Amino acid sequence: MTASTDTRQRRAWVTGAASGIGLGVARRLAEQGVAVVMIDRDEEALAKAASPLPAGTRTWRIDVTATQEVADHVAELGTDEMPDILVNCVGGDTRRIPLTDLREQDLTDAMTANLVGCFTFTRLCVPAMRSRGWGRIVNLASIAGRTYSIFSNAAYVAAKAAVIGYTKQCAYELAASGVAVNAVAHGPIATERLLQARRDMDPQRRDDLMSRLPMGRYGTVDEAVGAVVHLCGEEAGYTTGCVVDVNGGLHIQ
Repeated sequence: MTASTDTRQRRAWVTGAASGIGLGVARRLAEQGVAVVMIDRDEEALAKAASPLPAGTRTWRIDVTATQEVADHVAELGTDEMPDILVNCVGGDTRRIPLTDLREQDLTDAMTANLVGCFTFTRLCVPAMRSRGWGRIVNLASIAGRTYSIFSNAAYVAAKAAVIGYTKQCAYELAASGVAVNAVAHGPIATERLLQARRDMDPQRRDDLMSRLPMGRYGTVDEAVGAVVHLCGEEAGYTTGCVVDVNGGLHIQ
């Protein structure tokens, strides 16, 4: 299929957009002239994050794991209101829990937090993208899903590995449609959540973790955002099913 010749303004939905990498992606896309819908469950943080963005920026307060509520809302939208670009940023877990202390509920919680919203939004947004012959979907995975985690736990690793597997299958099924689906696997990025987890650590563990980072520092949010936004653009049309690593050399494959 040839590339779309649609010249209308692109629309993007970004989940987890009230803070961290999601907010950074929303800002960068808005700066590029994309009409952004910022999606998050934290209404206060969402309103604050959206206020300095262009007037066309919209917000949608919802818990992305509330599958039926999400589906009902999407069913009410016209095709022109559906996104050309979807960035699934919801997820994360900074809890260090030994394997033997994990329980089945921890796995359920990790899958719900990291995979369910990604699964739901992708399958609901794909029909409109496919009908236009153009779409970009970027899922936030993690270095944890690529190898193992020195920051988190096995349930989180399993969930992020599932995000990567889901991304690859979607990319395969949609390759001929003009819809590219990719994942970005970030290492430690200096979001407020990770910085707070660092502040809460025992000093010895904090120093140990920092000593294991090849660059000796966390990545910045701007550095995390760059790879994501590239995969949302025109130039990424021949890139699909890939996992882009942004981890400062912590995992090299």
